[in-house]
Amino acid sequence: MQDEQIFRSMISQSLEESAMEGIEYAKMLGACGAEAFLSVSRSRKAKVSNGELEDLTTSKRGGLGVRVLRQGKNGIQVGSTTTTDMTRTDVKDLFQQAWELSALGDEDPWIRQAEPDGVDDLPSRFDARTEALTPSDRIKRAKKLEKYARKASKKICAVRDSSWADGCGAGLLLTDKGIRTPGVASSCSASIELAAENNNDRQAAWHSDIGRHPDAIDIQAIGREATKKAKTKLNPKQLPAGKYPVVLHPEVAVDLLGIVAAMLNAESVLRGRSLFAGKIGQPIASPMLTLIDDGRLPEGLGSSPWDGEGVPTRKNVLIQDGILASYLHNLRTASEMGVATTANAGRGTAGNPGITAFNLFPIAGTKNQESIIAQAHNGVLITEIMGLHTVNPVSGDLSVGASGIRIRNGSLKESVDRMTFAGNIRDMLLNIVEVGSDIRWYGASAGLTLLLDDMMLGGC
Repeated sequence: MQDEQIFRSMISQSLEESAMEGIEYAKMLGACGAEAFLSVSRSRKAKVSNGELEDLTTSKRGGLGVRVLRQGKNGIQVGSTTTTDMTRTDVKDLFQQAWELSALGDEDPWIRQAEPDGVDDLPSRFDARTEALTPSDRIKRAKKLEKYARKASKKICAVRDSSWADGCGAGLLLTDKGIRTPGVASSCSASIELAAENNNDRQAAWHSDIGRHPDAIDIQAIGREATKKAKTKLNPKQLPAGKYPVVLHPEVAVDLLGIVAAMLNAESVLRGRSLFAGKIGQPIASPMLTLIDDGRLPEGLGSSPWDGEGVPTRKNVLIQDGILASYLHNLRTASEMGVATTANAGRGTAGNPGITAFNLFPIAGTKNQESIIAQAHNGVLITEIMGLHTVNPVSGDLSVGASGIRIRNGSLKESVDRMTFAGNIRDMLLNIVEVGSDIRWYGASAGLTLLLDDMMLGGC
């Protein structure tokens, strides 16, 4: 009942009825399929800098996206339109425009629509504690975050941004096939950017966390972690170029695995923009690595009962013991490749459904970070990588900046920075020799400590 009330406060019954009338109108025009996707979100934020309130904002945004399918001689033609006016009582003109635009679209033989299936049997993604927060609560939490960070070390010389944000969103997909997928979710987040200073050296760091409700956010832990990051980076040394055992911090591993997941996007594979095209059933990583995406993870921040096309979500094993088991598919890519969809369609109010991961995570190992660092002996713990977005998705080649901590005789020693981390994504995956037990979630993706066999590191 609570979820329904929140949902209706964001997407009205009259707007939903208007969208259904528009779908029926499109069918009357001759469309072989018609869809409406509604999305509304509202957010609140308090930002503090050096003890002073800098910003207190409230915002609301929403949109209605319309997609109309026209049967051509050799496939489906698609037309789409969108509006941000969520007060409209008649949206037939949007479907009319989409119908006219569909006549101009290329024919695609692989376009498919889902049939109604599944139920919303997941735990509620909405928490009333989030909606109960007041502007005063947000300011207080942002100030507490700064206070905890400064208290953690006297070396903190500035806090550039200490923020608390929360909000909720609602979404609804309606199709002529009878699909209706209402959903509502809440979230809270806290983040801080600060600087530490010592012996004429100044280093900046940032840390954040996100959860469904206020009690899921440990403000004190965020402040301590940001402070620890900044202190660790102070007075860095330069690392001699060479090959080293490399330990990836969970925060770095989650970014690396995100790049891998992007290469497993079936759209990228079909366009020839993936290192892993044509590799199903082949080893692409160390047997130590198993990578999963689970759209139905009970406490997952990315969990949803349906994907963006109305297909019930599921658990998908992408890499099993180093073997490539599956790509991420929506209905269209699955049709073109002749496989079943993995229910990974993502949707916005404009254009066709894309592909997304819901809750991406590796299976944890048995060793903690301390024992893995000891195993690295004389290596490097990489705590930050800059420029992963520049990785070549076809060849997998990368050359990125990195910083971290030198490991000597199995113990963490001095900070090192201005390193060049060069190599190939596939080589990195194959060189994993240990997977940590310390799985950590960063939003809807998780990372853990990874130990890579000798990798090339250079000083800048």
